[in-house]
Amino acid sequence: MITFVSSSIGSGSAGQGTHMPRRPAPRGRAAMFTLGAAASVMVLVAPPAAAAADTTTTVSVQGTVATTCPVTLTAKVTPVNAAGTVEFKDGPTVIVPAAVVMNGTATANHTFNAPGAHVISAKFKAAAGFNNSEGSTAVTVATGLNLGSICLPIG
Repeated sequence: MITFVSSSIGSGSAGQGTHMPRRPAPRGRAAMFTLGAAASVMVLVAPPAAAAADTTTTVSVQGTVATTCPVTLTAKVTPVNAAGTVEFKDGPTVIVPAAVVMNGTATANHTFNAPGAHVISAKFKAAAGFNNSEGSTAVTVATGLNLGSICLPIG
């Protein structure tokens, strides 16, 4: 049982309760109200979180794949509305840590320093609502000759 006191007799109370008349209250004395044993509880329940959408990442290399020759690395992420960044790597070496994905595409410029076999990977780091994904491609880098306006593989 909860009891509260109204500071002014005859005016409405902020809470709910039952007035327990005992005898007329002398002037300046507070009226007594008692709340019943019933109580209510408000429980807020959040809706279950939506499952994150799966993504797919593919990577490609455009340009003359030779040392000293700049190329463009492109990662395509589907669905195209997936938000996040792509980390590009050449084997274990990070080339670009966080290229922003816009309209399903992230790009980075790169110049290979050594000839031979290279594995270029693109790891999509998804924002909320999407799952991460990763793709890779193997390229063979030739020795190149960069003439400024043109880049040639030699040998």
